Amino acid sequence: MENATPMYRQYLEIKKQYPGTILFFRLGDFYEMFNEDAINGSRELEITLTARQKDSPNPIPMCGIPHHAAATYIARLVRKGYRVAICDQTEEAGKGVKLVKREVVRVITPGTAIDPQLLEAKESVYLAAVAGSGETFGLAFLELSTGEFLTTEHRGGNSWSKACAEIESFAPREILYPESLAALVESAFGGGPRMLSDAAADDRSLSMRFSATLTALEDRLFHPSDAEALLKEQLKVGTLNSFGLQDKTEALRAAGACLRYARDTQKAAAEHISEIRFVESHDHMVLDAVTVRNLEIVESRGESNRRTLLGVIDESVTGMGARLLRAWLLRPAVRRSEIESRLASVNELTNSFLRDQIRYLLKEVADLERLVGRLNLGTATARDLLALNRSLSQAPRIRAALSDADSLLLQVLAEKIHELPEVTDLIARAIADEPPLNFSDGGVIRDGFSAELDELRDISRSGKQIIAGFEEDERVRTGIGNLKIKFNNVFGYFIEVSKGNVARVPDDYERRQTLANAERYTTPQLKEWEQKVLGAEDRIVRLETEIFQDVRSRVREETPKLQSTARALATLDALAALAETAVRRNYVAPTLHDGDEIAVSGGRHPIVEAFLPGTFIPNDVYLNNSTDRLLIITGPNMGGKSTLLRQIAIIQILAQIGSFVPARAARLPMIDRVWTRVGASDDLAGGRSTFMVEMTETATILHNATPRSLILLDEIGRGTSTFDGLSIAWAVAEYLHNSPEHSAKTMFATHYHELTELAENLPGARNFQVTASEKDGDVVFLHKLQKGKASKSYGIAVAKLAGLPQSVIERAKSVLGKLEKYELAVFRENPADAAAEANAVGRAGAARAAAQISLFAISNESLIDELRDIDIERISDREAKEILADLKKRVI
Repeated sequence: MENATPMYRQYLEIKKQYPGTILFFRLGDFYEMFNEDAINGSRELEITLTARQKDSPNPIPMCGIPHHAAATYIARLVRKGYRVAICDQTEEAGKGVKLVKREVVRVITPGTAIDPQLLEAKESVYLAAVAGSGETFGLAFLELSTGEFLTTEHRGGNSWSKACAEIESFAPREILYPESLAALVESAFGGGPRMLSDAAADDRSLSMRFSATLTALEDRLFHPSDAEALLKEQLKVGTLNSFGLQDKTEALRAAGACLRYARDTQKAAAEHISEIRFVESHDHMVLDAVTVRNLEIVESRGESNRRTLLGVIDESVTGMGARLLRAWLLRPAVRRSEIESRLASVNELTNSFLRDQIRYLLKEVADLERLVGRLNLGTATARDLLALNRSLSQAPRIRAALSDADSLLLQVLAEKIHELPEVTDLIARAIADEPPLNFSDGGVIRDGFSAELDELRDISRSGKQIIAGFEEDERVRTGIGNLKIKFNNVFGYFIEVSKGNVARVPDDYERRQTLANAERYTTPQLKEWEQKVLGAEDRIVRLETEIFQDVRSRVREETPKLQSTARALATLDALAALAETAVRRNYVAPTLHDGDEIAVSGGRHPIVEAFLPGTFIPNDVYLNNSTDRLLIITGPNMGGKSTLLRQIAIIQILAQIGSFVPARAARLPMIDRVWTRVGASDDLAGGRSTFMVEMTETATILHNATPRSLILLDEIGRGTSTFDGLSIAWAVAEYLHNSPEHSAKTMFATHYHELTELAENLPGARNFQVTASEKDGDVVFLHKLQKGKASKSYGIAVAKLAGLPQSVIERAKSVLGKLEKYELAVFRENPADAAAEANAVGRAGAARAAAQISLFAISNESLIDELRDIDIERISDREAKEILADLKKRVI
């Protein structure tokens, strides 16, 4: 510091105030980075790393980027999880000013992104905050670009697991937490994308992979009284009780920290955050990360991101409509009245004339939610205001289109759309048709809006014309034909004369600069006009900036009405999208009821159907909480059992967002949660095998399912030995059938045919099979669900389709035949033992166990056959020894 320049001291003082950020320090036309910031920045941005004071014992690493291209570079850093502090000059450089004032004007972080370069039109960017201890944890989620603000609280012995699951469902870009919770939060979400490993084994689920920047804050920033005061100030209320925050201390702390962080990073009041909503888990259907992934709701398990439920039904035409549709899918409604109001609107919008008219008008609507956000955060540009104006110009036409709507929701939406003629008139009069990106280029404000600005523009234009005329006059006066008057930012206006004409320069010319091939001059007259022109241009830039900020401020005063309009248009877009999907894909309106029956006729899987080259085979499914609460589904591999399970859950989810469903008819109850245990995956980083993950997910279901839940189980117990797996699957099925607290409607697909015997003993269990047929060793999958149990799994036929060598197929058939033969023999020869086993796991289970034990003998039966064929009377002792040695090597 002793030998540091004043500028570098200034940098170090500012950097000290913003630890954990990369500081972009404005120097002239560049943003510079120093020290570790420069090293990180040059590596991540792939730009040249240089140094100040290169010849000193301690050179300072340094790199820089042009200020006009900063947005692109900032976006690249923030996407990688960095926080970037923007330090700008806050005063004009002038005579006598050795060091201009600089300060950080904004901090851009992954969770507070509002710039278009950092946002996906169809995805929300959440900032999350966590607070709590012991058995109570509060969460807050803020979407800064739109002002959406949610909070919740979890209590009880498994509260941390539930909090983690909630965080996963929102997949925030950044998580704030007090330093006292660092170990807990970082063990769950640290290290970038990873699997969640939580100590509460009875209530944890396999985490969906998502990347979040972790930001630890001082505990004092989570103080409840400070949080309450901040929220009251922001929401302009005297009490927070109307927002559901009474006695919710941890939720209050999280919300306060979230809001403070947003305001501190943006250096703005963020007045578009005008409400906060407390969310209870029973306010919507709960879909944990495992279920969202297994059902491919918003993300495909394969390579194509389009092959998702959202990808199939999203026919929205605005970004805000697409985000709302995504939110509905991740948190479906549970209030029947709310769902039926959406269904009525979708039904009315299936009218092609009304729907096409609405969608045509919405195509001209920009992302109003995010425009209002930028407006309130002080980053809205002139082009943003024009986009806002174009959007508002559609409001009268959309309201007119909805004027004869029958459904109550469409009528309500029409009332919430505000035309705001004063705003549209102000923007139309004030902002030029094609404003530049930068105010320094001039022309942002329309001619005729400000008399003072028009006068300055006249001075600037006339001055430039006079200077152009002065150039021609000087050519005539001096006789120098190639004399030119030019301009640059360093010297202003000057006269340039080639070296060969220097002798003809008049005495009143004052030399300004010497070049290799020319000399540059000025004159008293040129100086006078330069002052007028440049003075006018400087004042034009300042005045245009002031006028624009005033216009933006006046528009911002209408934020509540703008937000109401944005939300109404987003909802209208989402409903119209669902109607478009219903018509295009032949979906039908479901019938909702308050009972417990799921009755689907001709149901189809929307994702498979959308991408299947042939015709999808529909199926009927019936479930309730009494006679048909446990469906045991057997059938061949590739027969469609998993597809059938998933399609029932998806149909239920679609119905509860207010969508039509892919079926001939559907009568559906209100479901509180969908649980899935489908497929195989592991968590090697967390030390959990595939089977451990399977059992952990199953445990979560058994501990938390309710009679209002829907459970999909696919191949429980397949990750361990046959006997163990069958026993576990049997016990799980019995528990889900018998437990009064956790008994839920369950679809249980399995290859353990032994489980079909449950239907003979449990009153609420039913056997179904997905059919297939076999001809000449080839299997034909019929994909049809029928009552009864499958006779076999056709696994060898599927193996043949997969291309296993023919010798392997033949050997498998041989072993299978002997196993089946031996299984029958067990019961003929040992009926007493078989009956005893049947009391424990079922008669067929005992046969499977006996067959498993005898597999060693059966696998070596070919060697026994060879021994039988040896003629011991005709072989020598040496040949006998060779045969015996060979058989010994081959024995299994």
